[in-house]
Amino acid sequence: MARRARRRRSKAGVGRRRVTRLAALVVMVCSALGAGYLAWLDHTLVERFEARHSAAPTRVYSRPLEWFPGAALGVDEAVRVLRSLGYRRDAGALKPGFFTVAGDAVVLFRRAFVHSRTTAQAMRVRIRFSGPTLRSIERSGDGRALAALALDPVVIGTIESRGREDRKPLRLHEVPDLLLRAILLVEDRNFDSHSGIDPWAVLRALYANLRSGRLAQGGSTITQQLVKNLFLSPERTLARKLREALYALLIELRFEKHEILEAYVNEVFFAQAGNRAIHGFALASEFFFGRPLARLEIQDFALLAGMVKAPSRYDPRRRPERARARRAVVLGLLAEHGLVGKDELPRLAAAPLGVTHGGISGRPYAAFLDLVRRQFEERRSGRAFAAARTRVWSTLDPAVQRIVEESLAGGLAALEKSRGLAAGALQGAVVVLRAESGHVLAMAGDRRAAYAGFNRALDARRPVGSLLKPVIALAAFRSGPQYQLATLLDDSPLRWVAPDGRVWAPRNHDGENHGWAPMVDAVSRSYNVAAARLGLEVGVARFVHALETLGLRPLPDPLPSALLGAVDMSPFAVARLYLPFASGGLGFPPRSFENATDERRRVVVDFPSRSRRVIEPDVHYLVNFLLQDAVSRGTASAALGEFGRKFALAGKTGTTDGYRDGWFAGYSANFLAVVWVGRDDNGPTGLSGAGGALRIWREIMSKLPLRRVEFRAPGNVAWRPVDARRGVLSESRCEGVRELPFIEGAAPPRRRGCDGGPVVDRRRAGSRAGASGVGEWLGRVFGLSSEPEHAR
Repeated sequence: MARRARRRRSKAGVGRRRVTRLAALVVMVCSALGAGYLAWLDHTLVERFEARHSAAPTRVYSRPLEWFPGAALGVDEAVRVLRSLGYRRDAGALKPGFFTVAGDAVVLFRRAFVHSRTTAQAMRVRIRFSGPTLRSIERSGDGRALAALALDPVVIGTIESRGREDRKPLRLHEVPDLLLRAILLVEDRNFDSHSGIDPWAVLRALYANLRSGRLAQGGSTITQQLVKNLFLSPERTLARKLREALYALLIELRFEKHEILEAYVNEVFFAQAGNRAIHGFALASEFFFGRPLARLEIQDFALLAGMVKAPSRYDPRRRPERARARRAVVLGLLAEHGLVGKDELPRLAAAPLGVTHGGISGRPYAAFLDLVRRQFEERRSGRAFAAARTRVWSTLDPAVQRIVEESLAGGLAALEKSRGLAAGALQGAVVVLRAESGHVLAMAGDRRAAYAGFNRALDARRPVGSLLKPVIALAAFRSGPQYQLATLLDDSPLRWVAPDGRVWAPRNHDGENHGWAPMVDAVSRSYNVAAARLGLEVGVARFVHALETLGLRPLPDPLPSALLGAVDMSPFAVARLYLPFASGGLGFPPRSFENATDERRRVVVDFPSRSRRVIEPDVHYLVNFLLQDAVSRGTASAALGEFGRKFALAGKTGTTDGYRDGWFAGYSANFLAVVWVGRDDNGPTGLSGAGGALRIWREIMSKLPLRRVEFRAPGNVAWRPVDARRGVLSESRCEGVRELPFIEGAAPPRRRGCDGGPVVDRRRAGSRAGASGVGEWLGRVFGLSSEPEHAR
């Protein structure tokens, strides 16, 4: 028995030793894993914190500003431009970066600069002016005449490396001291003494929550809030709170207090502006007050510091009463701690909130930078590089941008005054491209140049009206030789009835019908009924395909109403659609930058210009003639007059039902510009495209160095005298005859003499030519089996 007992005790001892060893092993393994995890976590947090905190936004540069003899530029304007570029006035202008004025001349010492892959040396020049015109540019020393002078590009903005988050990073010494004190009082009074977690704040919050029976206080330190913003999701669980505390302790161990506070000031979230998140006190100052942080007053600091707790709840625009009450609480804390005089408290608490209603102001080139940001992120395709040392070489021309901004703001104000509209009732957008390359030279998405809110140039999708009539003609020319500029179109009333009883009966803008009209007149004078009937003959599907070849995305449904512009497009999309017309039939995407380079000038993001022919040369020649005819004889002729004829300009007006939207898209040989005018509430403006948008377009183009539109006729296109009333070839000596271009083998029959020959019956010809198109439209769109009802 004793031996069995000893054996049992021996076995039990062995078992306990095994369990002890196993437990020790588990503890050792867990400790090693825990230590490894903490080491990895520490390394990861430090790396990410430094990357986020030290990352500066990618800088965006304008294209070099070019001056050349003949430019519309006087001495005063030249001085203004030089000052805006950072040049300083000095009597001798003997060093780069200085200039002086001597009568009708400016002596300039241009700075050396780098742009994309090119380098320009510093150079001293004399620029002579004759009134409002730049007369000559000569190099100092040898007096050599220069064909042009490029001035150094300027930083026009930045692109954040964090997608759609936006901020303006500041160093801690740049933050007003009173604001820092308010932040610490409101958010973390023991910031200087705790190690990432404040036990007393946690206990105070726990006590307050127990008393109120709900989650009334948080107790998180500034370090914990920063960790949550940088590394964690917003979910409110115990596991996340534990990770938050652990991360805060590690951050406090590795970084100084001033680094943590600086990161917090730049990282804290304030608002959502469309698709952009507003972070940091500096950008919040501009977003809510329209002023930089240094120009805010005490009550403004109190409002911003108070918003941090719950930005949406205390949003001063949407919830002004809550914001005012929260600001009063913060002002009370400042007074309690001697940072604000108690006698000042009533005045500060009663002060207006002072917030603006337009979002971020004071941000030049806001609409253009929005496009750069989108295209840059798209071209970047996830590639990582050091943003702080990256330069984006944009296509923006500051001189053209200034013209656009001033013309849009002044033009809208003048239209409101002439029409008796309330100030600010109208809005507009402008896009200007280089016709030969698709470079975006200027963009305005609001009548306020620096407004960085809703970008109408990119995001306002509005019906385009008659802007699509040239596309109908494009589809017609492609469909067969029966359609030419002299083809007679029926402009009598048109009425289509669908099986479900729906009726489509387009009407002309002037309420009149014009009988039989040649295509050149029907399009340039914007006859809706004739264009609709032509589109139905050709086929709506062919029309939509033509839109596709021009680069429109997404495509509209193949409905008849699309023929007359019931297609929602942004001004930028219209510019892309018209670019092949302006470029000679070549298609390429409009681009806002050429490339981005690193500190060694290596290209890290490229945006090459790849073009392809999207319109046949002969067809393009005819469509371009239509657009030139619209300027010289059609809907744009009254507003453009001799100016349009001088440069052989081409373009088309667009007006939507009820005068809600006015458009003009037009081009010279070197510039394509699109202008939209309307109201944000989609109300009527009383303005047609010619009466509103075209006037602003003319103001812009009249200030640019235009070249005449002169496309060379392809070998298979010939000019012939035509009696447009009859749709037949004639003799130049006959009355009412004009020269029109024709594609070889497609000219109409010739009549005998000036008075002889029958009128061509286009009703029968059009019916034969368009039978397949009408059948296609009936079967694929409405399923109609009835014939169209014509009435003259």
